Order: sequence, then structure tokens, then C-alpha cells
Amino acid sequence: MQCQICDKTITPKISNNVEIFSCTGCSGFWIKKGNLNKLIAHASGDIEFSSIDHHMHKDTHGIMKCAFCEDQAMIKSNFIEHSNIILDYCEKCGAFWIDSGETDKMQNYIDSIDKSDKKPSIIDIIFKSLYSLPK
Repeated sequence: MQCQICDKTITPKISNNVEIFSCTGCSGFWIKKGNLNKLIAHASGDIEFSSIDHHMHKDTHGIMKCAFCEDQAMIKSNFIEHSNIILDYCEKCGAFWIDSGETDKMQNYIDSIDKSDKKPSIIDIIFKSLYSLPK
């Protein structure tokens, strides 16, 4: 299989116990349906389902064809809707093309969401209440 981005060879390999099909040139990779949730550590929810939208998004490259479906054009989908991390998604089989560096961007985005979702501890609430009292 040849990469549609740089025309180098795509080879299967295992990353974080997930099978990916990685380009030897640009380091982008194909991932099958269900594996994005396994590749990106997150507290809860289905990040794959949350990343599928039907809006037009600009990306660094043109429309790609799915490596697993015959002649199936992929759509540009925004990871978790408002992240501005644009993924290529196959509506037919659910595969994704992940550009080099996008897994780190996705993980950082998820980590920032997980941190903002943390509830304050009871100690934080007490101190905040005490400091807000009139002096």
C-alpha cells in the first residue's frame, strides 16, 4: 500500500497495543474503526463518535480515499468538534487517517478537557469560602 500524502510505503505495526498502518515517509497512519478510542487515553465517552461531523473543514492536504474501502472518498472531520484537529474519516467503514503529530495534539486536547472537568476538592471549597468572607 502506498501513502496518498507522500507516496511512500504503508506498513502494519502495533502502537500502544493497537494495530495501525503507518507510512514510512510522513509518519501518518491509518487506523480502523474502534481503535482511536484505544489509542488516545481518556476518562470517559466515545471520542471516535464525538469526532464525526459533516461540516466542511480545511486541512493540509486534499480529499483522501479510504485504504480499506474501494474508491471511497473520506470526509474531513473535526476531532471532538471544536479542537481544530482535522481528521480524515471514512463514512463507510469508520477508518481514520491520522497525520503525523495529530495523536499528540489529540491527547493534549483530551488531557485539557479532563483537567477542566475535575471537580474541586472539599478542601478547595472550604478555603475558597473562608477567603471570600469579609475581613
